[in-house]
Amino acid sequence: MERVHGEDLPRAWKRLPKDGRHDMFTQLKAMFHELRTLTPPLGTGVESCTGGSLYDSRIKRGPRFGPFRSIQDFHFWLREELRPSEFPSRPKDQEWQDIENMVAMQDGPWPPPVFTHADLNPFNILVRDDKVVAVIDWDFAGWYPNYWEYTSAWYGNITRTGWQDELGQFLDTFSAELEMERTRQKWWGEV
Repeated sequence: MERVHGEDLPRAWKRLPKDGRHDMFTQLKAMFHELRTLTPPLGTGVESCTGGSLYDSRIKRGPRFGPFRSIQDFHFWLREELRPSEFPSRPKDQEWQDIENMVAMQDGPWPPPVFTHADLNPFNILVRDDKVVAVIDWDFAGWYPNYWEYTSAWYGNITRTGWQDELGQFLDTFSAELEMERTRQKWWGEV
Protein backbone atom coordinates (compact mmCIF):
# COMPACT_ATOMS: atom_id res chain seq x y z
CA MET A 1 0.00 0.00 0.00
CA GLU A 2 1.22 3.50 -0.73
CA ARG A 3 0.09 7.00 0.05
CA VAL A 4 -1.36 8.70 -3.00
CA HIS A 5 -1.42 12.48 -3.11
CA GLY A 6 -4.45 14.09 -4.66
CA GLU A 7 -7.71 15.80 -3.90
CA ASP A 8 -11.14 14.26 -4.01
CA LEU A 9 -13.17 14.81 -7.15
CA PRO A 10 -15.71 17.28 -5.66
CA ARG A 11 -12.87 19.63 -4.70
CA ALA A 12 -11.09 19.25 -8.04
CA TRP A 13 -14.33 19.52 -10.03
CA LYS A 14 -14.77 23.19 -9.21
CA ARG A 15 -11.64 24.19 -11.13
CA LEU A 16 -11.58 21.54 -13.87
CA PRO A 17 -12.22 22.95 -17.36
CA LYS A 18 -14.80 21.14 -19.49
CA ASP A 19 -12.14 19.36 -21.57
CA GLY A 20 -10.36 18.35 -18.34
CA ARG A 21 -13.58 16.76 -17.11
CA HIS A 22 -13.95 14.89 -20.38
CA ASP A 23 -10.37 13.60 -20.11
CA MET A 24 -10.99 12.51 -16.54
CA PHE A 25 -14.13 10.59 -17.56
CA THR A 26 -12.15 8.94 -20.36
CA GLN A 27 -9.58 7.80 -17.78
CA LEU A 28 -12.27 6.46 -15.46
CA LYS A 29 -13.98 4.64 -18.34
CA ALA A 30 -10.70 2.90 -19.23
CA MET A 31 -10.07 1.98 -15.58
CA PHE A 32 -13.49 0.43 -15.12
CA HIS A 33 -13.35 -1.29 -18.49
CA GLU A 34 -10.11 -2.93 -17.38
CA LEU A 35 -11.69 -3.93 -14.08
CA ARG A 36 -14.53 -5.62 -15.99
CA THR A 37 -12.04 -7.75 -17.93
CA LEU A 38 -11.13 -9.66 -14.78
CA THR A 39 -12.49 -13.18 -15.06
CA PRO A 40 -14.13 -14.62 -11.96
CA PRO A 41 -12.72 -17.94 -10.76
CA LEU A 42 -14.82 -20.96 -11.71
CA GLY A 43 -17.83 -21.30 -9.42
CA THR A 44 -17.75 -17.68 -8.24
CA GLY A 45 -21.04 -16.29 -7.00
CA VAL A 46 -21.63 -12.97 -5.28
CA GLU A 47 -18.70 -12.81 -2.87
CA SER A 48 -15.58 -10.95 -1.82
CA CYS A 49 -12.37 -11.23 -3.81
CA THR A 50 -11.28 -14.00 -1.43
CA GLY A 51 -14.55 -15.94 -1.72
CA GLY A 52 -15.86 -14.78 1.65
CA SER A 53 -18.51 -12.42 2.90
CA LEU A 54 -19.04 -8.91 1.59
CA TYR A 55 -19.38 -5.65 3.46
CA ASP A 56 -21.73 -2.76 2.68
CA SER A 57 -22.92 -0.44 5.43
CA ARG A 58 -25.74 0.78 3.16
CA ILE A 59 -27.48 -2.59 3.00
CA LYS A 60 -30.09 -2.74 5.71
CA ARG A 61 -29.64 -6.45 6.40
CA GLY A 62 -25.85 -6.09 6.48
CA PRO A 63 -23.37 -4.76 6.92
CA ARG A 64 -21.76 -8.24 6.46
CA PHE A 65 -23.48 -10.67 4.14
CA GLY A 66 -22.87 -13.59 1.84
CA PRO A 67 -21.20 -15.22 0.13
CA PHE A 68 -23.95 -16.36 -2.26
CA ARG A 69 -23.71 -19.25 -4.70
CA SER A 70 -25.48 -17.28 -7.42
CA ILE A 71 -26.74 -13.85 -8.35
CA GLN A 72 -30.29 -15.18 -7.93
CA ASP A 73 -29.49 -16.23 -4.34
CA PHE A 74 -28.11 -12.74 -3.67
CA HIS A 75 -31.29 -11.15 -5.02
CA PHE A 76 -33.47 -13.50 -2.94
CA TRP A 77 -31.57 -12.47 0.18
CA LEU A 78 -31.81 -8.75 -0.69
CA ARG A 79 -35.60 -8.98 -0.87
CA GLU A 80 -35.74 -10.85 2.45
CA GLU A 81 -36.72 -14.15 0.81
CA LEU A 82 -39.98 -12.79 -0.64
CA ARG A 83 -41.75 -15.04 -3.15
CA PRO A 84 -44.80 -13.24 -4.58
CA SER A 85 -46.36 -16.60 -5.45
CA GLU A 86 -46.79 -17.22 -1.72
CA PHE A 87 -49.31 -14.34 -1.60
CA PRO A 88 -51.91 -15.27 -4.24
CA SER A 89 -54.71 -13.26 -2.59
CA ARG A 90 -52.66 -10.05 -2.45
CA PRO A 91 -54.34 -7.24 -4.45
CA LYS A 92 -52.55 -6.65 -7.74
CA ASP A 93 -52.06 -2.89 -7.38
CA GLN A 94 -49.19 -1.03 -9.09
CA GLU A 95 -46.84 -1.48 -6.13
CA TRP A 96 -47.34 -5.25 -6.14
CA GLN A 97 -46.93 -5.35 -9.92
CA ASP A 98 -43.61 -3.49 -9.52
CA ILE A 99 -42.49 -6.08 -6.97
CA GLU A 100 -43.51 -8.96 -9.23
CA ASN A 101 -41.62 -7.38 -12.14
CA MET A 102 -38.56 -6.90 -9.92
CA VAL A 103 -38.65 -10.53 -8.75
CA ALA A 104 -39.07 -11.84 -12.31
CA MET A 105 -36.01 -9.89 -13.37
CA GLN A 106 -33.97 -10.84 -10.28
CA ASP A 107 -34.78 -14.53 -10.72
CA GLY A 108 -34.00 -14.52 -14.44
CA PRO A 109 -30.72 -15.45 -16.10
CA TRP A 110 -27.65 -13.32 -15.40
CA PRO A 111 -24.18 -13.18 -16.91
CA PRO A 112 -21.31 -14.13 -14.59
CA PRO A 113 -20.52 -11.69 -11.78
CA VAL A 114 -18.00 -8.93 -12.41
CA PHE A 115 -15.43 -7.43 -10.10
CA THR A 116 -16.93 -4.27 -8.66
CA HIS A 117 -15.70 -1.42 -6.45
CA ALA A 118 -19.28 -1.08 -5.08
CA ASP A 119 -18.72 2.26 -3.32
CA LEU A 120 -17.95 4.49 -6.25
CA ASN A 121 -18.73 8.04 -5.26
CA PRO A 122 -16.91 11.26 -6.09
CA PHE A 123 -15.15 11.35 -2.72
CA ASN A 124 -13.45 8.03 -3.55
CA ILE A 125 -11.85 9.37 -6.74
CA LEU A 126 -8.56 11.22 -6.23
CA VAL A 127 -7.33 13.73 -8.79
CA ARG A 128 -3.97 15.48 -9.22
CA ASP A 129 -2.99 17.76 -12.11
CA ASP A 130 -6.39 17.12 -13.75
CA LYS A 131 -5.72 13.36 -13.87
CA VAL A 132 -7.28 10.52 -11.89
CA VAL A 133 -4.50 9.18 -9.67
CA ALA A 134 -6.49 6.70 -7.58
CA VAL A 135 -9.84 5.19 -6.77
CA ILE A 136 -9.81 4.59 -3.02
CA ASP A 137 -11.92 2.83 -0.38
CA TRP A 138 -12.24 -0.72 -1.69
CA ASP A 139 -13.91 -2.09 1.47
CA PHE A 140 -17.16 -2.95 -0.37
CA ALA A 141 -15.43 -4.51 -3.41
CA GLY A 142 -16.14 -8.01 -4.66
CA TRP A 143 -17.86 -10.05 -7.34
CA TYR A 144 -21.36 -8.67 -7.97
CA PRO A 145 -24.00 -8.65 -10.72
CA ASN A 146 -22.91 -6.67 -13.78
CA TYR A 147 -25.23 -3.75 -12.99
CA TRP A 148 -24.12 -3.28 -9.34
CA GLU A 149 -21.38 -0.72 -9.97
CA TYR A 150 -23.81 1.57 -11.77
CA THR A 151 -26.75 1.21 -9.39
CA SER A 152 -24.66 1.38 -6.22
CA ALA A 153 -22.94 4.52 -7.56
CA TRP A 154 -26.37 5.93 -8.38
CA TYR A 155 -27.70 5.31 -4.87
CA GLY A 156 -24.42 5.77 -3.04
CA ASN A 157 -24.55 9.54 -3.24
CA ILE A 158 -28.17 10.56 -3.74
CA THR A 159 -27.63 14.09 -2.47
CA ARG A 160 -25.40 14.85 -5.46
CA THR A 161 -27.79 14.46 -8.37
CA GLY A 162 -25.17 15.92 -10.71
CA TRP A 163 -23.09 12.80 -9.98
CA GLN A 164 -25.95 10.61 -11.19
CA ASP A 165 -26.05 12.58 -14.44
CA GLU A 166 -22.33 11.96 -15.02
CA LEU A 167 -22.23 8.20 -14.36
CA GLY A 168 -23.01 7.31 -17.97
CA GLN A 169 -19.84 9.15 -19.01
CA PHE A 170 -17.66 6.36 -17.64
CA LEU A 171 -19.84 3.42 -16.54
CA ASP A 172 -22.10 1.21 -18.59
CA THR A 173 -25.67 2.22 -17.81
CA PHE A 174 -28.34 -0.27 -16.78
CA SER A 175 -31.76 1.41 -17.05
CA ALA A 176 -33.90 -1.69 -16.48
CA GLU A 177 -31.73 -2.79 -13.57
CA LEU A 178 -31.88 0.72 -12.09
CA GLU A 179 -35.68 0.49 -12.17
CA MET A 180 -35.44 -2.94 -10.52
CA GLU A 181 -33.21 -1.42 -7.83
CA ARG A 182 -35.65 1.49 -7.33
CA THR A 183 -38.31 -1.02 -6.38
CA ARG A 184 -35.95 -2.93 -4.10
CA GLN A 185 -34.74 0.26 -2.44
CA LYS A 186 -38.33 1.40 -1.87
CA TRP A 187 -39.25 -1.76 0.05
CA TRP A 188 -35.98 -3.23 1.34
CA GLY A 189 -33.43 -0.46 1.01
CA GLU A 190 -31.87 2.25 3.00
CA VAL A 191 -33.15 5.08 0.81
